[in-house]
Amino acid sequence: MNKVMENKTLLIVGAGFGQVPAIKKAIELGLDVIVIDKNPNAIGMNMVEKSFPIDIIDENAVLKLAEQHNIDGIMTMQTDLPIPTIGIVNDKLNLNGISYECALNCSHKTRTRIKLLEKGVEQPKFKIISDLNSAKTAALEIELPVIVKAVDSSGSRGVTKVNNLNKIEEAYNEALKYSRQKYVLVEEFIDGVEIGAQAFSINGVCEKVLVHNDTLAEGEFMVPTGHSFPSFLEKDKLEYAKQTIKNCVEALSIDEGPSNIDLIFDKKDGKAKIIEVGARIGATCLPELVKYYTGIDWVEATILNSLALPVNIDTVKKTATAAIIIDSPKDGILLNVIIPDTVKNHENLLEIEVTAKIGEKISILRKGTDRIGKIIVTSNTFKEAERLALELKSQIIFEIEESK
Repeated sequence: MNKVMENKTLLIVGAGFGQVPAIKKAIELGLDVIVIDKNPNAIGMNMVEKSFPIDIIDENAVLKLAEQHNIDGIMTMQTDLPIPTIGIVNDKLNLNGISYECALNCSHKTRTRIKLLEKGVEQPKFKIISDLNSAKTAALEIELPVIVKAVDSSGSRGVTKVNNLNKIEEAYNEALKYSRQKYVLVEEFIDGVEIGAQAFSINGVCEKVLVHNDTLAEGEFMVPTGHSFPSFLEKDKLEYAKQTIKNCVEALSIDEGPSNIDLIFDKKDGKAKIIEVGARIGATCLPELVKYYTGIDWVEATILNSLALPVNIDTVKKTATAAIIIDSPKDGILLNVIIPDTVKNHENLLEIEVTAKIGEKISILRKGTDRIGKIIVTSNTFKEAERLALELKSQIIFEIEESK
């Protein structure tokens, strides 16, 4: 056991599937690990001795627990919901990590938009609206199609592309359903190529930007379905994208740790425009992809940074890799999943996992949490890896009792 780690206490906020990699890594590092989640039956709650059924957005309750246990660091991954909680704990206990102000700027999409506007960072046209009539007016002023989104959700909840004014009401209600606020965002839909990036900041400087390719679900629900490395961008555009991302990260004062950024190269003017920002590790297999592609353990780096310990984020290799989520072909109850040996034993398969349990209710992909598994592969190029991931996914057989 690492003696430095043995004396450190880490609080991991959340205990769902998205937090499992952090919990496993923290245990592996020999840390004293505390886990919290509102759901006492969440998968990560039984992985450690110290787990507490506390709501991850209850800032006062989490702060009290953190003080009681004299924690040395706090983190989450793959969700935006507890970011303000982490920010306030960092501020009150003088821990290494994002501030409460930064957390609010990144977790509330309206604040993100306003801050980027103040700093001159390129982004879509937007309007903040609080009633249906204003939503319709905003859609007409910005011009259809538009994106209607919840302002403080994550996992692509409450995000809808609207092509027809008749669909505004449905999209507006969907956004409100996933927001704790009484207003939503209406944004310009940018026709172009979407890419993403994982960035890492140390001492106020965005030190690393890893640009990846993104795949989105077709249709009205804007849900990421996969990612791949390396980026398809040519050198000049890649450097431009990296600089835009650095400008964004530093504009929002993400001074420490990971951030997850989505941007689009607009076909109309060629500019890279910031779509989404999260002050945390990305989801949809991104920490795994970073490790397979670069050799950097993104989860370990995040843990060490939260504890104010030295972090090594030097790339040691570059191996083309791709990931795709497994999702249900229809709504219903999962009766059985068959993964053929040709899939399980494929020489280029890195990981495959189905997280949905037999008897569980599953649904088609409407939001990020509808995913029921993942496939990660490697190949000679990102295109080959993407094709292989889709091919292997297509061979999985689902037996589902349709919902009535």
